[in-house]
Amino acid sequence: MYYRASGPGSIAEHLGALADLRQQGLVQQLGVSAVTVDQFEEASSVAPIVSVENRFGIGAREDGAVLALARARGVAFVPYFAIAGRAGARGAVAGKHPDIEKIARAHDGTAAQVRLAWTLAQGENVLAIPGTGDLDHLAENVAAAALHLTPTEIAELNELQLD
Repeated sequence: MYYRASGPGSIAEHLGALADLRQQGLVQQLGVSAVTVDQFEEASSVAPIVSVENRFGIGAREDGAVLALARARGVAFVPYFAIAGRAGARGAVAGKHPDIEKIARAHDGTAAQVRLAWTLAQGENVLAIPGTGDLDHLAENVAAAALHLTPTEIAELNELQLD
């Protein structure tokens, strides 16, 4: 079961209620979503956390410290809007970037696949959850797991400053 933080501040009371359900055997695992590093730390002190679901992608790396902490603890990091970045539910409206397009062409892929491949390359604990209602996009998203970016390409993508 996930607890989604509704902003900065303490989440201990809310997570404590879920931890009680876990103790009773009504919930098997706990995850948190949209948390800061401090909230992740606090949550971990209340109950074992198995996953963190935060916005993250080439165009939205503000939660890199949360990713690093999850990686260090062996906790699954599940980025949402990995393709869209800051555009969120509006989609990757700013998704056209010449460097991303160049890398996509080199792999005979799409910009969305490059964005997903970069996200997955952030660590073995990273699981992307790109949303789609289109079967062609679903196939494209699944194929992104087979796209292996070179270290040079990852470095180039790491340097991009996207809005």
